[in-house]
Amino acid sequence: MSIPSSSEHTNPGVVVGFDGSPHAIDALYWAAQTAALRNAPLTVASAFVFPYSDYIRSMSGAQVEDPARRLAEDKLAEARKLLAEQRYPGEVSYRALIGDATDWLVKLSADAQLIVVGRRGLGKFWGRVLGSVASALPAHAHCPTVIVYSADDDDVETKGIATTPDTRPVAVGVDGSDHARSAALVAAHEAKRLGVTLELIQAQPHFTGTSTVWYLASNEKMEQQIHEDMMSSLMSEMQFLQHEVPGVEISPVVQRKIPAEAMIDCTERAQLTVLGTRGHGGFASLLLGSVSRTTLSHARGTVMIVPLAKK
Repeated sequence: MSIPSSSEHTNPGVVVGFDGSPHAIDALYWAAQTAALRNAPLTVASAFVFPYSDYIRSMSGAQVEDPARRLAEDKLAEARKLLAEQRYPGEVSYRALIGDATDWLVKLSADAQLIVVGRRGLGKFWGRVLGSVASALPAHAHCPTVIVYSADDDDVETKGIATTPDTRPVAVGVDGSDHARSAALVAAHEAKRLGVTLELIQAQPHFTGTSTVWYLASNEKMEQQIHEDMMSSLMSEMQFLQHEVPGVEISPVVQRKIPAEAMIDCTERAQLTVLGTRGHGGFASLLLGSVSRTTLSHARGTVMIVPLAKK
């Protein structure tokens, strides 16, 4: 259940999960900046649950939702204060939710433009943002999920809402699958909105064979052909994206390495790395479930996971 609020609306816009942790604060600022850029409402959601509520209810008949509600309200008050300190001018609504954070965020994603979370939350059962939420949410959300990167050191101060433009590119992994196409379209719109280049990344490991002279020569020809095929595929994808998102600047990039490694490298130099939930599968796939999970687990920057677009 949620607490009724006069500021609650049917269009949640950009939704951010907030539990007061340092990672959640960074996510709050990222979501606020993005909502302002999109001219969209910002919804701050805080969800808490007590694991022994059924036992407490059976023993005492107490209203066990009250402690969880108070925790959620306290965290939302903290978020409200943080946004006020940043003088955030946009429309904001606050939702105190009683129950599992992942379940609630999935429900909210049905009407949201984006769902934003931090890498990790406060702990085992207070507001499970990342750890469990950030790993489970992208697979079930109905809209793109953004996992905002922040340092592991709790002593590092949060940066607040950025006031200067980030000129780093947006990077997206593609492999020719429908999931990759959905991710690429979302990434193209993000790059255009941010006024930066979109890097269109396709990765495949180098061909490996025996060490004989004949095989080495053959491998070189195979490598060249694979590179040309990959670049041809990227050029075709680039033409499609430029038709669908006029004005976006695109740079095709062929990476001859393991796909997960290529995308993890992207997270360090791009302001946003975009992946689909999965791809064709196999060695050449950038967007296989395992690649997306590996990228999320080892990312050194902010990552967006895009579900397959509904037809």
